[in-house]
Amino acid sequence: MSKSLLTRVKLTALAVGFFACASAQAADEIVIGATLAKTGRYATSARTTETAIDIAVAEINEAGGINGKQIKLVKFDTNGDPKQAQVAVRSFAEDEGALAVIGPFSSGEARVAFAAGERLGIVQIPNASSAPKLADKFSYAYRVTESEFLQFNRLVSTMKAKNMEVSNTSIMYVSDEFVSKAVGTQLMPAVFGKQGVELVGEPIGFPTAAFDLSPQVAQLMEKPTDTVAVAGIVEAVVKSAKELRRQGHKGRIIGSGISADPDLAGKIGADGNGMLYAAWFWWDRDDQTRDFTEKFNAENAKRGIEKAGPHHVDASAYDIVYILKAAMEKAGITGDDDNLKAERTAIRDTLSTLVHEGVSGRICFDKNGDAELPAYIIEINDGDISLVDSHPANECTSG
Repeated sequence: MSKSLLTRVKLTALAVGFFACASAQAADEIVIGATLAKTGRYATSARTTETAIDIAVAEINEAGGINGKQIKLVKFDTNGDPKQAQVAVRSFAEDEGALAVIGPFSSGEARVAFAAGERLGIVQIPNASSAPKLADKFSYAYRVTESEFLQFNRLVSTMKAKNMEVSNTSIMYVSDEFVSKAVGTQLMPAVFGKQGVELVGEPIGFPTAAFDLSPQVAQLMEKPTDTVAVAGIVEAVVKSAKELRRQGHKGRIIGSGISADPDLAGKIGADGNGMLYAAWFWWDRDDQTRDFTEKFNAENAKRGIEKAGPHHVDASAYDIVYILKAAMEKAGITGDDDNLKAERTAIRDTLSTLVHEGVSGRICFDKNGDAELPAYIIEINDGDISLVDSHPANECTSG
């Protein structure tokens, strides 16, 4: 045999051995995708989603994995771009052999990615997307979030039950972000109408990049109201509150679930005194939530991340990993390439009847694929937060 032929034979044998080894390694893994928004407009609220997911994956792998196989977590940062969320789910499904996907983060991303996931036949479970009726059209779409309408309605109900002044209100909202605009122009007005609260004037919008909100607030202050509802994430609420106080607004500022970031209290300071928002996670609920909070804060400190505590979307991200674990174990998932399509569908079907006790509460999914979650009404005073009321999750009918 010539040297060149012998070399080719050896290389072929090495290649066969390499791929056999790689295949054996892959057979010992369960691949899960994570569509993250670590950069871009949602980064303040979304960056620690990764921390929560990593903690859960590490815990599960240390305890033996899923059906005896380790989780391989594949990550994709979308920069908050819906187009990139679509690219992410395609990459997970077609290139990575993922069985399911955590994410995407925002409602705008989910609108696009859910359609792609349905075509590909792979489950996606966002931890933050909370705009109404996003998952109901898709059988592979689930969400561990709660309806903005329901949460804000619970907040206003608390205000009325505790005799907080809320006879009239005005609304400010971020005009160029999908869920903020929907909350500010549709959901908040609907809740105020249902609760008999007078809405003074039309909701006033401002773009994310707006630096000076004095014209918008001046328009609102022409007819001062008991409360001002702001639909937006942390930066938008802080800017709104500071300008409202500067121009003399004395009443409460209230926010929806998209404002429920524990960093808000420190960033808004005394300008946020009396502010209320609704969240589906409260860190001091019980030993389970306190333990998660301690682990979450410690891991963030190791990573050099400053965070006041878990956002409710962080709690959801942690819970989603364990929900997928429970679904995969119940469905007998193997992770074998030959069964990939069938096992993805089995995960979908198992989720529809699953009930999971998580740090967010007792989680199940309604007929539209949305989780049933509680509400905790949280108040800001002097840069700190306190719990003023809670509402139980709607009853689970699955399981």
